[in-house]
Formats: sequence, structure tokens, C-alpha cells
Amino acid sequence: MNELSITPVILCGGAGSRLWPMSRDEKPKQFHALFNERSLLTNTASRIPVGIYNGLAIAPPIVLGSAQLEQMFHGAIKEFETQPSEVLLEPSVRDTAAAIAAVTAFVSARDPEQLVVVLPSDARIDNHEIFLDTIVKAARTASKTDAIMTLGISPSRPETQYGYIQQGEPFEEGFRVEKFREKPDYETAQKYLADGSFLWNAGMFLFRAGRMVEEFEKLQPEIWDKAKRSVELAQTDGSFIFLDNDSFNAAPKLSMDYAIMEKADNIGVVPASFDWDDLGSWTQLYDAAHKDEAGNALYGDVINIDAKNNYVRADDALVAIAGVEGLTVIAEDNKVLVARTDMAHLVKDVTTVFKANYAYTRKRHWPKKEIQQWLFEKALPLWAEKGIDYEYGGVHEALTFDGEPAPHPHKRLRVIARQIYCFSHASLIGWKGDSDKILRHCLDTLIETGWHPEGGFIHLYNPDGSVLDDSRDTYDQCFVLLGLSWLYRAKAWPEAREWADKTLGYMDEHLADTVNGGYLEDSKGSTPRRANPHMHFLEAMLGWYEATEDKRFLDRAQTMVQLFEKHFFDRITGSVIERFNNDWSLMARGKADNSVEPGHSYEWAWLLMRYNTHRSTPRLEAKARAIYASSRAFAYHEKTGAVADYMQPDGTNLSDNARCWPQTEALKAAIVFEKNGLSVAANHRKKMLDVLFTRYLNGPIDGGWYDAINTEGKVTAPDMPSSTFYHVFCALAEHIEG
Repeated sequence: MNELSITPVILCGGAGSRLWPMSRDEKPKQFHALFNERSLLTNTASRIPVGIYNGLAIAPPIVLGSAQLEQMFHGAIKEFETQPSEVLLEPSVRDTAAAIAAVTAFVSARDPEQLVVVLPSDARIDNHEIFLDTIVKAARTASKTDAIMTLGISPSRPETQYGYIQQGEPFEEGFRVEKFREKPDYETAQKYLADGSFLWNAGMFLFRAGRMVEEFEKLQPEIWDKAKRSVELAQTDGSFIFLDNDSFNAAPKLSMDYAIMEKADNIGVVPASFDWDDLGSWTQLYDAAHKDEAGNALYGDVINIDAKNNYVRADDALVAIAGVEGLTVIAEDNKVLVARTDMAHLVKDVTTVFKANYAYTRKRHWPKKEIQQWLFEKALPLWAEKGIDYEYGGVHEALTFDGEPAPHPHKRLRVIARQIYCFSHASLIGWKGDSDKILRHCLDTLIETGWHPEGGFIHLYNPDGSVLDDSRDTYDQCFVLLGLSWLYRAKAWPEAREWADKTLGYMDEHLADTVNGGYLEDSKGSTPRRANPHMHFLEAMLGWYEATEDKRFLDRAQTMVQLFEKHFFDRITGSVIERFNNDWSLMARGKADNSVEPGHSYEWAWLLMRYNTHRSTPRLEAKARAIYASSRAFAYHEKTGAVADYMQPDGTNLSDNARCWPQTEALKAAIVFEKNGLSVAANHRKKMLDVLFTRYLNGPIDGGWYDAINTEGKVTAPDMPSSTFYHVFCALAEHIEG
């Protein structure tokens, strides 16, 4: 007898709403370790080992889940003993019928005779051998009869949270299905248990791929058409397959039971004798948990004083229980749930209220290829054509919402340097536009009209290209240095290094504060002194070090890091102090603007972590994490999910305005911390991408942006500042290259 071959499909959808706040949209329960050291998803994969088992050839699994969780899947499958053959990602949740139709289309296109077993990823099954024996029985029955098979769980209690399968007459190694039953009330569940012919519906299906195609074509042609089309138009990135957005989203939203199983003929069930629990509520987790002598199941940092029969999970929090009984207490992600364990079913209602009133919900997934297309095909062409001022030199200060030069009383030299950065970096990552022409024009403007006869680069131009303000601003010099570092890195033009050396020479001779450290604000000695120019000097020196590997640049970067640690970092609030007296002392109350800019905090955090890759300094990483955490906790407008421009160090008095650039800096910080293993950063990265593309980069014209919105999401900026392109490009390039 030839061996049967089967492809396991692991369904990893759903948010586990009854396990809030641990299980959330951004990290559903399948990615959590609930009963051992591995996630539910990894446990599911481990119980279906690839190879031959009792005459059944088990192929590597296919994982099916949400595209919004792409990065979580990348991390999760690393724990698999055998890597999945593919990870199919849905652009939205369309329930199980569309999901199973898509994977059926995928498998049947290769081999319609292949058997498929669909397994939810959120169950606990301890006896793997009995589990596999049950699958073998169902596979043999399906092979002989072409039936669609299910695995039914023998009930151990009158459960009202599960659907039921009623067994009929014997059928090969199982039974015919008489009927599928919805979740019953308690009295009905008692009758089912006493009857003996009812099984719990565990949502496990086994079928020949071609047979399921026939059923979808007959019973659900619209779902089939959309799901099949989503597979045909899918984009592939290695083993990750992104189902087509428009096609999949058009599929009707139905459960597999309702769409197919309750309507199809020739349906069978194999009763399963293995222990099974879908771990769908805190009550179930408490029942299955190991308990102490007082009946408590405690996880994390928990203080227990004379408490009994409680279930407590404390993640990143200290929880104390005293003199209480029968409670479930969950503390995770700055959220706390307290419920009577016997009333834990109400948590689903809590989740509904939370999503409606408190949760920021991502709108969609933003693949890296799509983001690169936006940069290469929309943003760079727009700013290359409309943003460069070939008549008067340099670049336009801003564009109108129609894409034409906006009227401004001046043009800032720093914006030229920022565009040098953008188009240099663009050429490095593969943009095919005429970067040489743009960069030569910008560099010529800097050298021919921007360099002051006494040294250093001027501050402002008139719109006609003549000099308006010839003061030498430290912030401007830093951006010139940054732009030149990327120009040298991308094009190796020797004049880039030559002019960088001249700029540094001017700064050292005329702007350096040899007594207190750092640099003066400008050639006029303006006050107050700010941390911000020094942050960009750090960025420029890192740029030059990464372009040349000359350690003198890294030494200069280190002096900025030391200045940050000595003066700029507020250890009490975990924020960055912005303004100072000339000697770096704090300004007197009443004279100082004590507000902080979350965008700068995120920017500092990103740069400090970047510096740390070159000169590892554990204490510095701790400070970077502190300012990242402070901004992530306090800096957001509730309705829009956007980072405010300003706030007080304690998180109060958020500004009504939220410009585009703080969102980009939050994205950059999230990316670097995700790379360094901070779990919350992954969802933060996704959130900021969504905020950018749904609030800002969906701007008035392709490749443009709305530069600012208020707390209600209304646009408050009158035009599109060219300077913002530096922030946008840097953040999206970090995401693409990360």
C-alpha cells in the first residue's frame, strides 16, 4: 500500500478576546507561552513532526495568519523544529472559510490529490501519539471515501463555550456526522453530555484538496473566487506569501462550519481520546494550572498574603494580593484586569469596550516592497522634479498641496544639506533617478553661495538665492556635515570630504566651547543653548565614521554622548532636557520653557543605540531605553495615535499639534529597539507605519505629505516643507533596510 501524504495547515488567526489584556490584536494568545516554555503556535507545530508516522507521510506545515503579525511570525517560526514550507499572510480577518479556501487554492494548484489537515494553533494537546493516531485514522478514512473529516473531542463537562458535533452511523474508522450544533446553553450542554453521541467541535478538518475545491465552487463560489484570486495575485518574499489585498478583502466573512461543513454531504468525524483544551478563558487556564497549597496559580512577581484560589499573572509589574479569594488578576502592557474567576467570561465584553474606546487599531499591513515603491516611484520623483530650485539655486523651502513652489520669505541652507542626504541615500539603496545631477546642483549651491568668506555656512537665503542671514548656525553646520557624509559614502566625491574638513575646522575654531564643552548656538552667541544641534552633530559624526571607518569621527561622536550623559539626560523623568544656560546649567524657573519634544527623545534613543553598535556601553543603552519608554508611554494623542510635538517631562500638557517628523523618529526608535530584542517595539513599529501612511503620507499629492495634524486628525499645515523629506526618507529607509 502506498503511503498517504498530508500537508498540515496551522491556522493562527483570532485575537483571543477572552484572554485580555495578555492576548491582544497585536500579540494574540497563539504567540504566548501559557502552559510550558513555548508559545501555543510552537507547541502546535511540535505535535505534527515531519516524516513518516504509521504509514502517513507528513510534509512541512503551512502557517496561515494575519499579515499584521508578519514580524511576530518571523520570530515565532525560528523556534520550530522544522521550518514551515510557507507562511500565508491574510491582509485582513475574513473568518475561517476564506482562510481555508485560500490555503486550499494554494495546495490544490500544486496537487489536488494532496490531503490537508487544518489545525488551530491555540489548543493544548498533551498526548501527541494519540493525537497523531487520530489524524492517521481520519486520513485513511478520507482517502478511502473522499469524505471531509473532522476530529471531535469527547466532552468531559457540559461546556457552553464550544460547538458540538453529533455522531451518526459508523463510517470506516469513524462516524458519519449527523449534525453540527451551535454553542448550547447549560441545560442543553448537560443533555449532550448525557446522550453520549455528541463531541466537542475542535475546528480540526482533514480533506483532499480537490474535494474541498469542489465544495467551495458549489456552496460558496464567491468566497472561492476571491480567495483563489488572492493566491494568484499574491506577492512572495522568501517563504512568506502575502495574499492579494483587494481580492481577499472582498471575500464574504463566514465561518468554515457555516459556509461548508453544515451544508456539504459526506462528512465524517473521528472521536478523539486525547486531552484537549482550547485555553480560551482565564477560567480554563486556572483549571489547568499548577497550584500551590492554597489553590493559587501565580506567575511573575506576585506578593501573596493570605489569599486563596486565585489566578495571577504579573508581567512587567509587581502584583500584591491580600485576603482575597477566587480572583483572576492579570497585569500586562500597562493594563490590569481584575475579575472573579467564575465570571471570567465577561472579559470578552471588556475587550469590546476597550477596542471601542481605548485601543488604537491599525488599519492595514504595510509591506516593505510597497513602502519602497512609494519612495522610488512617488516621493523621490516628486521632490526631484518639483523640489529642486534650478533657477535660483538649492531647493525650494516648501511645495504647495498642488506640488508647486510655496511662497516663503526665505530659504534655509540646512534644507539643501538635507536633500543631499536624501538623494545620496536613495542612490545607495537602488533608486535609478538622476541623483548625480541633483547632488551636483545642491553641492555647487552650498560651495558657491553658502560658504561665508570668513568660514562656515550661512543661515538663510532670500528666495532669489541671495544671502539673507550670514550668521553661522551650529545646527546648519551639522546638517551640512551629515549630507556630505552620505554624499561621500554614495558617490566618493573627494570634495565632500574636503568641505567636511573645512566645516569641522571652522566649528572647532569659532563655535567650540572649550570651557563648558559642546558648541555655541551660532556665531552671534545666541541663547539659550540647546541639546538639539549636538544630537545632529552626533548623527553627522556617526555618518562620517560609517563612511570612512576613521576613528577620529567616532571619537567626536563620543564627546557628544558624554555631553548627553552629563547634561542632557534627565534621570528623574527619563526625558531629554532641551534648553540650558551658557554653562549648561539648568535655566531658572519662570525663565525656562521646560517642555520636551518626544520626537527628539526618539531621535536621541535611535542615535545612542546606533553609537552603541560601534562602542558598546551598557549604561548608555539603559538611558536610551528610558527615554524611549518615557515617550512611548506619554507622548501620544489618543484619537489619532500620533506623537505630539511637545509635552511636559511628566507627560502632561501635550501640544495640540502633531507634526510628521516626530512620527518618523518614533518609527526609527522602534526599529532599532526591535532589532535589540525589545518585544513591545515590534508593535510600536507597525503602529507608527500605520500612523504615517494613514495620517501623513496619504498627502495631497503622490509622494507628498500633510506635515501636521491636530488632536482630531485635521490637517493644520498650510503646505509641504521640503525639510520633512529628511525625516521621512531616513525612517522609511531604516524600515526597508532593517
